[in-house]
Amino acid sequence: MRGSVLLTKIVNLNEIDTLKLIIDALDALVYVVELDTYEILFANRKCYEEFGDIAGRKCFEALQTGMTGPCGGCAFADNDFKENTSNYKWEHTNSKNNKTYLFSSKLLSLNGRRIKIQVGIDISEQKKLEAEIYGQQKKNIETFETFTNATIEGLIIYDKNKKCYKVNKVAPEILGYTAQEMIGMDAMDFIADESMEHVRTVIQNRNQEPYEALMVRKDGSKFPAILRGKDIMLNNETIRVSAVMDITEIKEKEELISNLAYYDSLTSLPNRVLLEKQVTQLISKTQRTKMYCAMMFIDLDHFKTVNDTKGHMVGDQILVECASRLKKITRGYDIVARFGGDEFIIVIDTQTTDKSKAIDMITAVAEKIIKIIKKPFEINKDIFQLSASVGIVDFNDQQDFVELLKLADSAMYHAKDNGRDNFNFFNPDLQNQIQRKALVLERLRDAVNNNKLQIHYQKQVDCCQHVIGVEALARWNDDVLGTVNPGEFIPLAEESGLIVRFGEYLLDEAGKLLAEWSADEEKRKWRVSVNISMNQFDKEDFVNIVKGVVDRYRIQANVLRLEITESLLLKNAENALRKIEYLKNFGVTISIDDFGTGYSSLSYLKKLPIDELKIDRSFIKDILTDENDVTIVMAIIAIGKKFGFEVIAEGVETTELYEKLKSMGCDYYQGFLFSRPSPKNML
Repeated sequence: MRGSVLLTKIVNLNEIDTLKLIIDALDALVYVVELDTYEILFANRKCYEEFGDIAGRKCFEALQTGMTGPCGGCAFADNDFKENTSNYKWEHTNSKNNKTYLFSSKLLSLNGRRIKIQVGIDISEQKKLEAEIYGQQKKNIETFETFTNATIEGLIIYDKNKKCYKVNKVAPEILGYTAQEMIGMDAMDFIADESMEHVRTVIQNRNQEPYEALMVRKDGSKFPAILRGKDIMLNNETIRVSAVMDITEIKEKEELISNLAYYDSLTSLPNRVLLEKQVTQLISKTQRTKMYCAMMFIDLDHFKTVNDTKGHMVGDQILVECASRLKKITRGYDIVARFGGDEFIIVIDTQTTDKSKAIDMITAVAEKIIKIIKKPFEINKDIFQLSASVGIVDFNDQQDFVELLKLADSAMYHAKDNGRDNFNFFNPDLQNQIQRKALVLERLRDAVNNNKLQIHYQKQVDCCQHVIGVEALARWNDDVLGTVNPGEFIPLAEESGLIVRFGEYLLDEAGKLLAEWSADEEKRKWRVSVNISMNQFDKEDFVNIVKGVVDRYRIQANVLRLEITESLLLKNAENALRKIEYLKNFGVTISIDDFGTGYSSLSYLKKLPIDELKIDRSFIKDILTDENDVTIVMAIIAIGKKFGFEVIAEGVETTELYEKLKSMGCDYYQGFLFSRPSPKNML
């Protein structure tokens, strides 16, 4: 071959023959290139099989397509390489046959000429297999990354030194970094100071159960997270895979649920459920420390009138303002809660074992409550003047929440019984009152259901003291309790709803009496006034009941007078007007009882077809000495005359009061001066 001839110029012929036999037997490309000219001096049989007769040609022209210089991967083309250097291995894909070879090159000097011996092994199949393996690995990695990026958790992989070297897509989004910025950061760089000690302890475990910690973002903001981690072996190295889940929204929802469960939605104060938990904890504390605490039960006086007259929207605004005021007069460790409706609870921790000092502190808070609730409420440019009744029970020994609540509630009702707008400490006597109330209610239910209540009548007179009518009044003489004051049993009847049944009985008895009087020359002109409760008036069939009494006893409707309160009129003005107009058309007359004690409004007086204003006894008793009461009474009389209403004063007990009222222009009078309530057979 031509290559052998060329090689004889630098190598002995015998040596060449022997060498050629060996090299031709190799399944590899073997060729010799003169480094200065790139001329191929020798090529073995494999070269001829792959590329033809290439001896004598420049290597890059014979072995490649379109090349004008040495191959890029042939480092020995660089003259800086010295002879006898180590073998240089490199891969190259041939541009003629597209096969990939692994070359081993050696630079030698023979007979003064620099030559390069190159041996190339065909690794095309191996490269193909390698590409397939790499492709599968890449696909697996892409699939893995797709899964890890699809999770809501941020995944961070740490090396054995707890340095980050891999993250999924979610982790940087959670922590506010770029993926590149996170690489190399320490695991503790992402933990907030508040959780640092806890996390340092937990990560000592190879497998962590999920736990909560406070983490910190790049911008310094903190957020709650659930963390979990696991140590795994990879390439004989221990790595830590950590998962991070931002639970800010979960915490917010937990807080919302907690608020719904434990806080009043209107005032944001603790509700009864949370109040009980807090008080129970405080009771446990007092059992250890013997320090005095106090539960204060606060009820807004006559708040129902506000709701009935102005609506619940206004009432709610007042309750919110009350809550704000109560918070301002208490300390951070005191408890302020809304118990329900217009009731609030304050629990005071006096932090003293001295009962005298504790009582002084509790009294001071109670006085603040009374004062701050009396401050006018301005809602939608309307001014409301309220007061509060406060019941107090102090404790430093073993009590339970329910018992404390019951005692404070009893004390509060005692404050109401004492005129409202004040506070009252619980004492054992109140327990007797509670028991008394329960007994009275039990006996009252029996009395109402069996018509055991008596009806007495008090005369009403004109300015000449001629009787013009009577008011029907309930009296009760019980077999067990004896005589029970109306001021005790009437409120109980209203609270329990018994007033409805008794009211119907009272109406029926009034009708029966008027029927009896229809044949009496003197009394046939007398009217009978009957008090109507709000519960009774609200019944859908109320007007039919009244009409039924008139029809059943065949009486003149105009001698039956119904006494209703201002709050009843204003609770549902349209419904009240409809009922009153029906009754008036039927002939029944209407009186406004206790006029001036509620939310007085001239607008409803203008609209309602009423017949009489009744001045409450609270304005009458002091008109001889109190100019304010004189002014109020004169105003009511003037209103009555202006609208054409009759005006009657109740509670007239002395001649001086009678003369005073007569001089002021009052039309009618009722009181002990003229008669005491008595049975009908004594009229």
